[in-house]
Amino acid sequence: MSALLPQAPHLSVAALAAVFDEVTNSYKFYWFLAILESVRATGDRVLPLDSLIATMLANVWYPVNYFRLSFGKQDQLGKVVELLGKRARLEANTPKRTVLEVALAHVRQRDETSSAILSIGEYVPYRFLRPFFAQVLRGAKDWEVNRRIRQLADQAFNSPQPCLYRFVESPTKGIELHPDWHAYLQEHLAILEGFCLWHLVNYLQRNNPNVPNVANKLFEPQERDLSLAREFWTVAIRELRTVHCIYSGQPVPAKGFSLDHFLPWRFVAHDLLWNLVPTLKSINSSKSDSLPNPTYIEPLAKLQYQAVRAISQTKPAFRLLEDYIMLLKVSSVDELRAMDFDEFHRTLRSAIAPQMQIATGMGFSSGWRYERAVSSAQT
Repeated sequence: MSALLPQAPHLSVAALAAVFDEVTNSYKFYWFLAILESVRATGDRVLPLDSLIATMLANVWYPVNYFRLSFGKQDQLGKVVELLGKRARLEANTPKRTVLEVALAHVRQRDETSSAILSIGEYVPYRFLRPFFAQVLRGAKDWEVNRRIRQLADQAFNSPQPCLYRFVESPTKGIELHPDWHAYLQEHLAILEGFCLWHLVNYLQRNNPNVPNVANKLFEPQERDLSLAREFWTVAIRELRTVHCIYSGQPVPAKGFSLDHFLPWRFVAHDLLWNLVPTLKSINSSKSDSLPNPTYIEPLAKLQYQAVRAISQTKPAFRLLEDYIMLLKVSSVDELRAMDFDEFHRTLRSAIAPQMQIATGMGFSSGWRYERAVSSAQT
């Protein structure tokens, strides 16, 4: 794997690449990402341990708390993040900067939460360097590995082939990047970050085998562009003249309608048109990130089918229907227009129903119904 990284004289790039071989938890990924982030932000060679650990927690916040990804049974990093959230009463969508500040504050308070946070630093800074001293440490007992690595890192710092960093206690407890490695990191930040993220995505995909779009669930969500979806439903409402909300049965206004992700965006992390429906703002707010009751799948399919057929007659048809062409595995707008409702419904259900089950298993609230619609049906 070292061939994927830029080579450099006197630096063991192969050892750095080997850090990510056969990884059983996420610590090493987030430790290295924290180092790269600190180098990019400060340019410093001495990096405080508490800042690096707080950055790790801030980076793992959204994958764990917002997107509900599993980090595996052996991984404690996600559990520490959940503990921090409970103790600090943070919302799932708390900005990364705030999580970082709260984590740092807890570390410096030296309270019960800080003990859990600092426990992350007991192993990962040392075990990260193990590939640099693989031959020397072969057969070493686990209890002595950290001490040996600390000694070896210090000895190697001024050698012809230094390791990435050594450990320091002054001016603050942390790590000191070797000057040559520091220059290497600065020169190849984007490549190294991409290399680390590629391994992280593979790790998370193994622990979330049926979860969609894992790669888009690593960071705090950015503002999304729903202009295509808004154009789609604006054209559909114009062509159909009347469109009713699939949840309440109320007419959807031609202007000012709200777009609802049938499967919550926090789960799918995409804006594909077949998962979006127009509704009223109050209904969208009420549903929030809940999974709708499966009985809404058929009304969803009916409205989507009507909209697709109406738009297929318009000039911007292909551009607006591309998501459906991909989902339904047809080759043209004409073929899409010719599809009967039963096949359309069956294909849409087969895409949505299994994902609803997966999302339920991940802890998303399920079975949501529009209350007024339920009460009306009972009277």
